Amino acid sequence: MMLRYRGAEYDAHSNEVQLVEEVIGQYRGATVTRRVATNVPQQHIDGLTYRGAKVR
Repeated sequence: MMLRYRGAEYDAHSNEVQLVEEVIGQYRGATVTRRVATNVPQQHIDGLTYRGAKVR
């Protein structure tokens, strides 16, 4: 899917992030869990500029 933001076109990638539910402990008798991403896609885009300056 091609998207455009302020004249710059880019291709949107909808990567599926797999979540694993992890038990942290107990709080007032209830089990406390959290979700942890196992395959996080890379966020950095090469050649990105912000107000004329290159972003690392």
